[in-house]
Amino acid sequence: MSNNNNERPQIRGKVLALLPTFTSPSGFTKRDVVVETGFRYANPIKVTFRKEQAALLDDIAEGDTVTVHYALFGREWNGPRGTQYFVDVVGFDLVAEDGGAAAPKAVLGATKESAVTVWLRKHPEDEKLAGLGKFCKELKPGVSSKDYKAADWADVVNAINGVAADAGADAAAGGVGAGDPDDLPF
Repeated sequence: MSNNNNERPQIRGKVLALLPTFTSPSGFTKRDVVVETGFRYANPIKVTFRKEQAALLDDIAEGDTVTVHYALFGREWNGPRGTQYFVDVVGFDLVAEDGGAAAPKAVLGATKESAVTVWLRKHPEDEKLAGLGKFCKELKPGVSSKDYKAADWADVVNAINGVAADAGADAAAGGVGAGDPDDLPF
């Protein structure tokens, strides 16, 4: 059995297609990008960015070279033809490279540490994240964490780290502190 706390795997390739954003009637949002990762043969892989991560694709264009950090999610479906199994490639982070050069242009998603990781490093006793929930509610009163955007999580990480408030804008553009929520219970 694998440890899900390991670094997420990544793929690197050229963006072949950016598909339109899909929003369900319940408000769930997702957007797919197709990345060509082939070596000798074509190998297009569709990666789905869900919820606020879908916005990570706003600054990406077809033809850009990107590195996508992802996780695989498997599911079972029992239908008229029997049991079928599916695998989804779900993106969590994306780095675009400037004109195919090796140096990253911008980190457009989660940085080295998520908000949860940063909080637990500084508050290891808060296993159930109740303190983080209270912290977020005080930092962003009247806004539920489920409605946070990448810049909101960057503000949380920066506040935990004691970084100046204006660093959130820098973080959203790829600086230190742009965090993701992981799976917060609030």
